[in-house]
Amino acid sequence: MEAMHYAITLPADYDMGVIRARVADKGPLLDDFPGLGLKAYLIREKGIHGSAINQYAPFYLWAETAGMRRFLWQGGGFAGLVASFGRPVVRRWAGVAYQPGPAPLPSAGFATLREWSIAPELDPAGAIAEARDRLIAQAGREGASLSALAVDPTAWSLVEFRLWADEPPTEAGTVYQLLHLSRPGIERLSNAL
Repeated sequence: MEAMHYAITLPADYDMGVIRARVADKGPLLDDFPGLGLKAYLIREKGIHGSAINQYAPFYLWAETAGMRRFLWQGGGFAGLVASFGRPVVRRWAGVAYQPGPAPLPSAGFATLREWSIAPELDPAGAIAEARDRLIAQAGREGASLSALAVDPTAWSLVEFRLWADEPPTEAGTVYQLLHLSRPGIERLSNAL
């Protein structure tokens, strides 16, 4: 499993209805994309859920790296985003853990992202194992639909991604609204670790 994320920050007065319409039109195009575990079409809107900005910020979990390559530079859809908004920085992490939650996935309406660095004096293996155990223990929280953890060994940082059926708790991380969820290979994510 590979995690991938990019964020396009938009002007403060940007009509987020444009993004909502774009996702309604183009989101289903990835509902059967080969190699994709899931794509969460996420937005933040200024003044909603504590956001100070407008942002379009999809998050992906790839079951196959070949699917990610196909999407990004082999004609798989990223070119359309680049043509509309310019080329964003794409971040990626190696998958560590994936855990379904008790809330049904179709009921998810929110997502959270939380990122933190592994302190330089810590053994990465121990810090990653501790984060994985904590993620698995908390995956059963009420309202959680799924949880994933991934690591960037370049910066030694961890990212925790969660989908929620209800408005998430504030300590869960940056809150996003979920507009659409493509999940063609979600059943293969736990096997892709």
